[in-house]
Amino acid sequence: MSQSENKTGSTPQPERKPYQTPRLVSYGHVKDIVQGTQGPGNDGGGHSKQCWIAEALYGSDDPRTHLLRAWLSVVYDERRPGWAFVVLYRVLGRSTARLISAGMLPRQLFQTLFDALVDKAVADAPREFAAVRR
Repeated sequence: MSQSENKTGSTPQPERKPYQTPRLVSYGHVKDIVQGTQGPGNDGGGHSKQCWIAEALYGSDDPRTHLLRAWLSVVYDERRPGWAFVVLYRVLGRSTARLISAGMLPRQLFQTLFDALVDKAVADAPREFAAVRR
């Protein structure tokens, strides 16, 4: 008798999970995943890295938050115009985000500013991609 005919001694197969459409999940920059993040950038309190206000406005998984995080890091690292803003943001950003989340600071004021920063980051993106490809 073949094995396919003898089903009494076989182990039952687990029930298959229903199919789910694949989705893109961002875990951050490869360097940070491999080496980890260090220093004051990771506060461990529900906010990651140094985009506290963007996370308070858009949410931690929103693409605008990820875009601003990357773009502001480049602005600071390369000392582009506005890098002093990033220095100020690193000093006051965490407490400002807490005040925005608590409703003690006007959300719309910061929303307007950060929407403009998102627009600037989007406008700079083609140049950044071209520089990386060289």
